[in-house]
Amino acid sequence: MRILNNIIFLLLLLTAISACRKQDDYKKFLEGGEIIYTGKADSLLVHSGRNRVQLSWLLISDPKIVKSKIYWNNRNDSATLDIKRSGGVDTIRYIVNNLEERAYTFEIFNYDKDGNVSVKTEGTGIVYGPLYETALLSRAFNNAEMQNGHAAISWVNIDTTRGIIGMQLQYTTSDNTAHDTILKAHPEGQVTILDNYLSMSSFRSRTLYLPDTLAVDTFYTAWETRNIKEDVTQTYIRNAGSPFIKDPAKPFGGRFGQVQDWQYNSEASKNGTYDEIGGTGRLTLWIWDNGTITNGKIYQTITLPAGSYRFEATVSNIDNTLQATYLAVAAGNQLPDVENINTALSTSKFSSNANKLASAAFILAAPTTVTVGFTGSLSSPAEQTIRINKVSLMRDK
Repeated sequence: MRILNNIIFLLLLLTAISACRKQDDYKKFLEGGEIIYTGKADSLLVHSGRNRVQLSWLLISDPKIVKSKIYWNNRNDSATLDIKRSGGVDTIRYIVNNLEERAYTFEIFNYDKDGNVSVKTEGTGIVYGPLYETALLSRAFNNAEMQNGHAAISWVNIDTTRGIIGMQLQYTTSDNTAHDTILKAHPEGQVTILDNYLSMSSFRSRTLYLPDTLAVDTFYTAWETRNIKEDVTQTYIRNAGSPFIKDPAKPFGGRFGQVQDWQYNSEASKNGTYDEIGGTGRLTLWIWDNGTITNGKIYQTITLPAGSYRFEATVSNIDNTLQATYLAVAAGNQLPDVENINTALSTSKFSSNANKLASAAFILAAPTTVTVGFTGSLSSPAEQTIRINKVSLMRDK
């Protein structure tokens, strides 16, 4: 029994000695005082920008925080900001400027007045700049045309998750008032109506991007000058048809006469440039066993601003097969002869009733005087006729 008591005593003594040694070891780790951590930056967000970022974070706990320090560029750069707590949850924002266009990692540490530091909070973000912006694409449109004095722009469908947030337009209304407006981008079926749009004027546009949902800066495509498709027939063409009007000052034989407000040479006029067949006036070139026409011309000379155009004619009827008759647009005050028709800016050859719409498209890089109309030589067959219902002049862009 005495032996057993001695064994128990020895075990208790060893346990007490071990406990004392552990307490001594622990004291070694606490030499210089207890380690105290202040509250860390919570919910850090890195907001992308133009050669900058905005950092934002929350201070939720620890009212003793008085300073935050931010590191980036592998801690080669830093910033310190003083903090004044409100007593509740505080949102801290700080902008880091003059950054190169690339990805960055940011580290934030908080400090209290005694110099105690928090654990690290880390966030990564991208800085955007000219490389990103110059690669952006403008939003295209399917159609832009005048409708009853208003410009209607139909935008192509887009995926707005790719960053497009809007379009900026600069244009002029019919009262010569300049407008600058920003439109919110919709992904599908977006049509913009510009009321009282100034006829024959262009507009400027650019597209707005946010590179991500947290970005603090908007990026823009380069400005582009665009035109509205417009029927400018009434502006530039006199007596455009449907029906054509005869010249009351010229002889009229009950059906044939001369078309009003158009110029014509003697070859075209000798049989009449106006045909009131069926009681409806039409512009015409024709022979019917009454001789030939060599380079007969019916035309108007106009001055157009720079742009892309189409001069078109709708055919009422062609009798037999036309030998060499053209719808033509030429620079200057005259149409070329048939043998030089390839010197015109644009032409469309008439042949038969198989195609009743002739179209001559042309582009003017600067304001230009042009002549539009018809030129033809008719000799064989001896009976051939073309009658035109109407002409039109469209500005495509």
